[in-house]
Amino acid sequence: MAKSKSKAQGKKANKGLSLLGSIFKWAFRSVMAMLTVCLCLILIASAYSDLIRPTFWVIPSFLGIAFGAILLVGIIWFVVLLITRRWHSLLLLCATFAIVAVPAWRYCPLHFKGGPEPLTLTDNGEEIKVDSVRVFSFNTNIMGQSHLSRVKEHIPVIDVVRKSKADIVCMQEYSFSLGKNGHTEQELREELADLYPYYDFTPLDRSKRLGIATYSKYPIRKATRVDKRKTGYFSAMYYQIDVKGHTLGLVNMHLHITMIDPKDRLLYEEMIERFEVDSLQRIRSGMMRSLAQSYRLRSAEVTMLRQFLLNHHPEGMPLLLCGDMNDTPVSYCHRALRQMGLTDTWQECGFGPGITFRAHHFWFRIDHMLHDEHLRPLCMKVRRDVTLSDHYPIEATFQILPQ
Repeated sequence: MAKSKSKAQGKKANKGLSLLGSIFKWAFRSVMAMLTVCLCLILIASAYSDLIRPTFWVIPSFLGIAFGAILLVGIIWFVVLLITRRWHSLLLLCATFAIVAVPAWRYCPLHFKGGPEPLTLTDNGEEIKVDSVRVFSFNTNIMGQSHLSRVKEHIPVIDVVRKSKADIVCMQEYSFSLGKNGHTEQELREELADLYPYYDFTPLDRSKRLGIATYSKYPIRKATRVDKRKTGYFSAMYYQIDVKGHTLGLVNMHLHITMIDPKDRLLYEEMIERFEVDSLQRIRSGMMRSLAQSYRLRSAEVTMLRQFLLNHHPEGMPLLLCGDMNDTPVSYCHRALRQMGLTDTWQECGFGPGITFRAHHFWFRIDHMLHDEHLRPLCMKVRRDVTLSDHYPIEATFQILPQ
């Protein structure tokens, strides 16, 4: 009798454990499925956040700047689902990866062999030479923060430009001294005059000694300022340069910077090193407001640049845009420029995320080159060996396709 009671109690206990296990498994599967659905929705929203103009709704822009991090979380979650054998969730995540494949490739292309092979053209059996041009772009961060007022101090940025062997050099946050005893504009100009006989400097409205500079081995036939209002931090110059008999349209630009308060920047760095909810809440009220304002300003600047090019750049002439856009490949500004028939050069021949900005725990590709169909990129590099600025220089070689 006692044995039968113990058996019955044992069966009840086993049933209870089995029921508890079933509830746990159901809860686990439900939580995994819910997390997967949420991640997929956020990933898709982030990938296509550039469809929405910041002046209309700025929240998607914050998702866009976080696309790389969200994509990385998605890859890690893929491994977790694979290990736990959550096949339905895994299928949903794979479908999401397919949906965001194009933005993901633009953000992080994987050209293991670099760019395409040089194009060779023939006419009646005779080989036609296809000319090329090498372009170097660098946000120097005020010439590498050199002491420009001290005439005896060497400026390493000048050496970097000389060693680049580029045909055209575009510099942003280019600066010099206004004092007679410092490195004046004329002195910096003369240091590179043997390599680059053609030069143009466009100052910002707030400083006569800070702006964008363009050095060229080839004649600059036309130089026009895009924004003639001379207000804000937007600076962009449009050039027509005679390159080996071809006229190249070139834009050297520096879109509006993100003016983050130093206190908010310090708070962000502390949060990255040791996460605290309180820090996140304080950042949201300060830094997020600055970012939102910057997104809106840059969208207006890109609209102005698009209109300028439609009015001033002749159809059929090769066009190259380069400089510090202060926006990632998944952003409204980047998309707006691509819609003009331009292609991201890094997307065509780069490898990896191509980080160009590296300060204050921010790691993004915000320096870009975009070209039209008349230019064929052969290679593009991010010069991580140059650490003089908070930006890495970028350089690319293009073939100029004959009309």
